[in-house]
Amino acid sequence: MTLAATPASAFTGQPCLLRRACSRARTCVFPTRGRLVIVAGKKGAKAKNKDSGRSVHFRKGAERFNTGGVGEVQRGGKGSGKTTRSQRTNKVYKTYLSGRPTVDDVERASQGDRTKAMGVVEREAPYRLNRVDREAWERAKKRGGHGFGDGTGGGGVLEVRTTASSALAPHRHPLINTHRLFCDAKLAAFVVIEKENEGKDDVVVDLSTLRVERDLAIRERVMEIADGFGVSILTATDLCSDLGEPLEAQVRYIRALEADIVIDGGETVQSSEILQSPETTTATPPSPEQLAAAETSVNELADSIRSMKDAGATNTDDAVRQAVTELLNLKQELQRLKDAEQESTPEAVAKKEEEERLDLVRITEEARRTIAELPIHNLPERYLRFHCADRPTAKSLAKAIANEKVYPLVEDLEADDDENEIVESQVAVETVAV
Repeated sequence: MTLAATPASAFTGQPCLLRRACSRARTCVFPTRGRLVIVAGKKGAKAKNKDSGRSVHFRKGAERFNTGGVGEVQRGGKGSGKTTRSQRTNKVYKTYLSGRPTVDDVERASQGDRTKAMGVVEREAPYRLNRVDREAWERAKKRGGHGFGDGTGGGGVLEVRTTASSALAPHRHPLINTHRLFCDAKLAAFVVIEKENEGKDDVVVDLSTLRVERDLAIRERVMEIADGFGVSILTATDLCSDLGEPLEAQVRYIRALEADIVIDGGETVQSSEILQSPETTTATPPSPEQLAAAETSVNELADSIRSMKDAGATNTDDAVRQAVTELLNLKQELQRLKDAEQESTPEAVAKKEEEERLDLVRITEEARRTIAELPIHNLPERYLRFHCADRPTAKSLAKAIANEKVYPLVEDLEADDDENEIVESQVAVETVAV
């Protein structure tokens, strides 16, 4: 017995019920708008979270990047399940540079690629190296070796030939910018030999890449190394002697920024002019006789104006207007004398000293933070320049400076400061007890 084949249904031009149901499921979009919407598509269900699309731009705070306030968003690659499009667009997965860069980011900057951290390079300065500059940079890194074995050193010695006369030319030189960034990452001093056609080269040392609060001992040690070459060093110049220590210079810089003011009309008054102005001297307290004389002058002029108005004069008369102007000046002078007397009291003097002390502590902490956390291109250079008689002397001097361990000099000073603070605190405790 044979089974007969199932007769095929004739084509009527209408899809079957199952096929119609599937096509309706693919094309139908559910109207619900909750936190999670499931939409049937070509590749199955797709979840839309609250950060999809451009809705992230209208959120504030930690909720904007869907972090929940628990930390930074982890970096991911392209594609679903890694990072959303809004995150890649706004670069929220990137971390901003705080302090020294990594050697990997320096290599990326030298090749013109994107760095892992933001703020490593200066936006308007070039860092990408061509073939000639890269060969010179590789030679400089090879001279530095692996450093001193304690995480410091290894910056090497860079050799450049400068023929530009502009003072801003070094800032536009990619090789100088990249190697200074590399020395900052390696915790080493920036040492460069500027070659001249006559052979009398200059050795330039920048100590800003060390990021120390005090570098006087380091500068003295570098000068001692240069003195060992005798007459072969024609000139030795310390360009940081007038600036003082890095921490002191940074404190002055922050104070100058806070002292800048803008007067009406948009004219800016520089802080250096304000701080050096003779009008900023502390006012001396007035004597009782001066206060009494000022009050008497104000009362007499006020009585004179009152008698003039009783005689029929008005405020539009020239005599009354001149008298009123003089009266306002006398009142202003009287108020200044009263303020000076109030500020000269022991309570006011003590309060002012305490405010100045707290302000100095705040500015000092801010200066320490900027020295440690600002990118190197935002820190001022601290140069020492040596003019050598010949090229072999310049190379020997640069090598000696680059191979000198300078951080122990600073660590010894910090240890002495800690001991002095302990002694001072003990003396203060004993004084209070007595």
